[in-house]
Amino acid sequence: MDAFRKNKGFFVGLILVALVFLLGVSLAALSYLDASDADSRLLSAQREVKLLLDGHEFPAFKVAPKTDKIALTGESTEAAAKDLAELTSRQAELRKVINGDPDSAIKGRVSANSSELASTIRQSVDEWKRFAQDKDVRLLPNDQCDFGFRRYIRNPGTSPRKDLVRVDQQRLIIDYLFRLLVESRPAGAPMLLLSVDREPVETFVIIPEGKPGAGTLGPDPDGVRNSEADEFSPTRTFRRKDLVETLSFRVRFVGSTPTFRTFINKLRNSGRPFAITSVDVGLPNAETTKIIYAATPAANGAPPAAAVIPGLIPSPAPGVDAAAKDERITVVTEKPTEFTVQIDYLHAPEAPVAEGEAKK
Repeated sequence: MDAFRKNKGFFVGLILVALVFLLGVSLAALSYLDASDADSRLLSAQREVKLLLDGHEFPAFKVAPKTDKIALTGESTEAAAKDLAELTSRQAELRKVINGDPDSAIKGRVSANSSELASTIRQSVDEWKRFAQDKDVRLLPNDQCDFGFRRYIRNPGTSPRKDLVRVDQQRLIIDYLFRLLVESRPAGAPMLLLSVDREPVETFVIIPEGKPGAGTLGPDPDGVRNSEADEFSPTRTFRRKDLVETLSFRVRFVGSTPTFRTFINKLRNSGRPFAITSVDVGLPNAETTKIIYAATPAANGAPPAAAVIPGLIPSPAPGVDAAAKDERITVVTEKPTEFTVQIDYLHAPEAPVAEGEAKK
């Protein structure tokens, strides 16, 4: 200690030299590690470049036993650029086909606020019910049909919290589908509308990839978790991430086969991007049958007139009274059928701007 006190400057300098030495050793070690890592990356890059220049063979695209490898040459690069341009052009054409005629597209309108849209929805539902009454289309008793908007009809003051334009687009699409269905009914044919259902785009979101049920609708943590009876998650859809967007609907009604057939044909020939994803056909239950039979006062609760198949009625024998000619034999009794049609309204999103391409 006496030596340290007498030579304090010397020992402090010695300690500083030792610290500088240790720091230099540490920096040298780090530089060596960085250089080794850089050498490793350089060798890896050189191997990749060599593979690209040597070429790669694509067995899946072989057209002959011996196919030249595809190398990263100027010729190959030009061919790849040409293929990319053709694919981009083809993709643009497909987007136009999916979207259909832009003049007939059904687009949602921008609302000032969610309360305004909720008021518009209620007015539309009331209008659809009056339209059904005017056209003698029966609805389920006790006001059970709310055309997919039950959450806003049964809970006054409730309004959409997001996706206002898409919700309004659903309203306009339902208006189109319902009126088209009514127009498809032959004159005098009874029809009972069970429901028009929609997927709740404002309260549910698409489950992301990597999670259970990816690609389907699931509860939105920031939205309303409880689904209404006239809201559904489509079992089949043409939706493909980044390629095709859809709005799904389900129309359930009881009526005649000609009504169903005409509705499908009108929908197919409408020029609008509708796609039918599923059709279920069955017999209505006893309660529903009773309602639709009651819709035909002339029948007094009896089933509709029997259908007669020509050619299956025997011709009268010579000398038989002419009145016998007018007899008809009941072959098939036409009964009302319950139809469930699931429909997608398609939309191709705008092509993403390529990286480095200037946005207009």
